Amino acid sequence: MLNNKYSKLYYKITANAQQRITEGYTESHHIIPQSLGGSNDKDNLVELTAREHFICHWLLIKMTEGEDRSKMIYALQGMKAENRYQQRYHTKITARVYEKYRIEHAENHSKKMKGRKAWNKGLILEGKELEEHRERTRNRKIDPIKQAEGQRKRVEKIKGQKRTDETKRLMSLASKGKPKGPMSEEEKNKRSITMTGKKKTKTHGANVANAVLGNISINKDGFEKKVKKNALQSFLDQGWQIGGKKRKVA
Repeated sequence: MLNNKYSKLYYKITANAQQRITEGYTESHHIIPQSLGGSNDKDNLVELTAREHFICHWLLIKMTEGEDRSKMIYALQGMKAENRYQQRYHTKITARVYEKYRIEHAENHSKKMKGRKAWNKGLILEGKELEEHRERTRNRKIDPIKQAEGQRKRVEKIKGQKRTDETKRLMSLASKGKPKGPMSEEEKNKRSITMTGKKKTKTHGANVANAVLGNISINKDGFEKKVKKNALQSFLDQGWQIGGKKRKVA
C-alpha cells in the first residue's frame, strides 16, 4: 500500500479504535484487508463505527493502485449491503462516492472479463440441478416496467445496425432444421389486442409480399403455415403435408 496522507489518516483511525472501548453498534474491520494478504489474527482486527468503517474503505482506495485499487473499489461496493445485522452509514457523500467508484469498478471489471469464456457456456443441466433451475424460472418475479425499459434500450442499441453476411450465415445455420410449431390461440389473442387500433405502414403490404415470396403452404392437424423450400423436408418428416388445410392434398 502507498505511504501517503490517506494512509496516515487511515492508521490513525484504526489505532485510536484499537485503544478504546466502544459502546453501541460497531463493525469488524481488517486493518490489512484479506484480499491484500491480511490475516484474521486479533491484532489485524478492529471494531469501527459504521461511519468509520465507510471512511476507512474509502481511504483504502486512495492508498492503493493497480490491481490492489480494483480490489478495494470492489470492497467499497460491499459497504452498500444492508440487512438486520448491519446499520450502514448514509449521507450524500456516501452516495456520491459509491457512484463514482461503482462506475470505475464496472469499467475495470469489463476490461478484466473481456474475451473470457463464460464458465457455464455449453454446460448441460441434469437431474436435480435442472429441476431447480426450472423452478427458479417459473417462480421468478418480473417487473413489467423494468422489462419494457430493458427492451427499449436493446432496440435503441441495435437500431440502424446492419448484420454482416457472416452473421446472417451463422444465424441461418443456427435455425436450419428447427421447425416452428403453429402459434397458440393465446399468442394470437395477445398480438391481436396489441395491434388493435394501430394503422399499418404504407409499405406493410409490400413487406408481407416479400416475406412470403417463395413460401410453400403446409398443414397438419388442422393447422396451416408457410415455409421456405429449403426447410420443407424437415416438416414433411414430422408428418406435415403440402397444401393449405382447406384444400385437398393429392
